Amino acid sequence: MPRLLCVTTAAWLAGCGGESGPAEEPPAERTPRVAVGVGRPGQYAPVQPGDTLRLQRGCQGSQHVFVSLQAWSLEPLTATVSLSLTRQSDGQRVSLPYQLRLPFEPATEQRPAMLSGLLLVVPEPSEALGERVTLEARLEDAGGQSATASREGVVQWGPDACP
Repeated sequence: MPRLLCVTTAAWLAGCGGESGPAEEPPAERTPRVAVGVGRPGQYAPVQPGDTLRLQRGCQGSQHVFVSLQAWSLEPLTATVSLSLTRQSDGQRVSLPYQLRLPFEPATEQRPAMLSGLLLVVPEPSEALGERVTLEARLEDAGGQSATASREGVVQWGPDACP
């Protein structure tokens, strides 16, 4: 009898099939998010609908809008960044194509990950000045996850970027 009790107990402890514990949850997918704003290096200012987007003359003869981005759930902190400035009246792009793989500054307690002072070149100012435009930013991380954000504004001359 003691032997039968030991065998029965051992079988019960080993688990003869039956149900197992709760299934492990797969890791949550982290979808990146992005916010597009303006600002020189080290700065980020959000753009509200109708805000002025400052077109600034640069040191090398062209003119540009300083664009800054904030990002959440971006792992690793490098992404392919695409920017565009499109005239709302006819959908015409008024900026040069912008697509670069860039590292973001890590998040701090005060702000999310950031990429600031990007130069979005506007080759022909007359096509953008005084126009309502859409500033769009798209980023894609190493895993193929992407995020897009856009803001509307009006292009006006700002101060020259060079002293």
